[in-house]
Amino acid sequence: MLCLASGYVWVYTATMTSMRTADPLASIDSTELRILHALATTGSLTAAAASLGLSQPAVSQRIKRVETRLAVPLIERSGRGIRLTTAGQILADHGRTVVSEIDAALAAIDDLRGERAGTLRLVGFPSASATLVPMLMRRLAMEAPDVALQYREAEPPAATAMLRDGEVDCALIFDYEGAAELPAGSAFLPLWREEVHLVVSDERAAGERTAKLGDFSTEHWIAGCEKCRGHLLAAAGDAGFEPDIIQETDNVPAMLAMAAAGGAVALVPGLALAAARSLPDDACALPLDPPRYRTIGLVSMATANESPQVRLAKRLLASVDGSAWHLETVPHAA
Repeated sequence: MLCLASGYVWVYTATMTSMRTADPLASIDSTELRILHALATTGSLTAAAASLGLSQPAVSQRIKRVETRLAVPLIERSGRGIRLTTAGQILADHGRTVVSEIDAALAAIDDLRGERAGTLRLVGFPSASATLVPMLMRRLAMEAPDVALQYREAEPPAATAMLRDGEVDCALIFDYEGAAELPAGSAFLPLWREEVHLVVSDERAAGERTAKLGDFSTEHWIAGCEKCRGHLLAAAGDAGFEPDIIQETDNVPAMLAMAAAGGAVALVPGLALAAARSLPDDACALPLDPPRYRTIGLVSMATANESPQVRLAKRLLASVDGSAWHLETVPHAA
């Protein structure tokens, strides 16, 4: 006969009475909690052992050791099977939560371990190469020094084609007003937003602090890369005119120098201005009225099992403070 009170178990027999004291430092490991949960589910030592990949004697021995440490029975016979005692059921119920948390922690560590090695293949556009990418490299060196960054530079149409063809893991691109053409099965994570400026000579600016595009409808224009040219055409169309493009270059310092020389004007995003570090002495960058924006983000293929390197790129880039380049963080990406 068993009688429980105050942490003691008295075992009465016909000939003697003995007393066992619970170990005050008794502990239960996650395997034992898994065993108790399996026993609660299966009602059989053999079935519980099979579900956990253990032998039936090993399960029995683990249960006996826990009963000895806690000085309380955890299982009892029930017909041809077994069932948990009240104490056993308490441990099984709480153990299910504990084991779930342990599994979640181990999964997170596995993900972290996966982020700590391998190669991250990234493509980005030129102004990001001089600003955001070096910041990413610094963060990689601090948090994942064993991850090798393979970086290539390309404007968004070519960059997204490289992603589609499997040449890179992700692409850092820009998008004007939701006009990005993404590969099928990919997803765009917006990270920052920036303003587009009108770069003109000081003489043409004539002391103005903002620029209405319609006021520059008769000017000659400098067009940039394919997407920037498309944005120029769209912006001019919204302002009611077709721009007279007489110069084309995706070299931002050259574009700024041309605008400073007079005779042509250009639309230039904030990050491109930051990458150039400074304007020519006789040029100025005017915010547009109404403003126009460009979004910068990361494109990757949408898969059920995203690679650790892509997760790492998303996490590290989302933690970059773009305010030094006048980038506004997209709220849901923070």
